Amino acid sequence: MKKPIIGITPQYDYNNNFVRIQNNYLKAIKAAGGIPFLLPLEIDKKDLDQIINHIDGFLFSGGPDIDPFLFGEETIPGGGIVIPERDAMEQAIFSYAYKHDKPMLGVCRGLQAFNIFLGGTIYQDLTTQYLHSPSICHYQKSGDRVLTHSINIIPNTLLSSIIPKETIKVNSFHHQAIKSLSPNLKPAAKSKDSIIEAAYSVTRTFLLGVQWHPEHLYSFDNNQLAIFEAFILACYSKDN
Repeated sequence: MKKPIIGITPQYDYNNNFVRIQNNYLKAIKAAGGIPFLLPLEIDKKDLDQIINHIDGFLFSGGPDIDPFLFGEETIPGGGIVIPERDAMEQAIFSYAYKHDKPMLGVCRGLQAFNIFLGGTIYQDLTTQYLHSPSICHYQKSGDRVLTHSINIIPNTLLSSIIPKETIKVNSFHHQAIKSLSPNLKPAAKSKDSIIEAAYSVTRTFLLGVQWHPEHLYSFDNNQLAIFEAFILACYSKDN
C-alpha cells in the first residue's frame, strides 16, 4: 500500500523573500505514515489542478493573520501582518479539497481559515475584542513544547473519537480565534474561557482544525500524535 502524499501550505517571509515551513510539520506527517509535500505559494490554476490531483490530503499550517476583508471586516489596530498571496492560494486549495472531499487538517491559522472559507468569522485580536480580556493565556511566552492551558473535548465529536478524554493540556500561540462558527462546522473542543479550540465537519470524510500546535508535541504526547495518525488514516481510506 502506497503512503499518502500530504500537501502542506507554506509560510512566507516577506522580508527575506523565503517560502518555508517549520520542520516539525514534516516530521509529524512522516511519523504518522505520510509523505510531506510543500505546496507552492504562487501558482496558476491549471498548474495547481495538476499538482493537487496527485495529493491525498492537505495540512493547512499555522502562520500570520488572514485578511479581514475575507470575512467582511476592516482591519483593526490589533491586527497583524497579512499575506494576500497565501490567502488566495489556501482558498483555492480549500475549495478543491472541500469539493472533492479530500481529508484536511488545519493547525492554528488553518482552523481559522477553514471557518472563514466556510462563511464564519474570527476575532482579529482576542485581547481587545473578546470580552475585552481572555481569562487564560492564548499566546504563550514559553517554548513550543511547553503546555500552557487546558481544553475540554466535546463528547461525540471527531476529536473525541481520536482522543477519548474529557480534558487535555495544549500549547498556544494565537491572538486570533473563531468568533462566529460556520454553519458547516461543529465545535469539538473549547478552552476554559470558552474559546473554540477545535472544529470539524460532519459532512466530510475528515476535516478537522485545532487551535494549538500538535506538530510541536507529537514526539512526546500520544494525544497529539493520534491527531496526525487519524488524518493520515483518512487519507489512506480515500484513494489508497
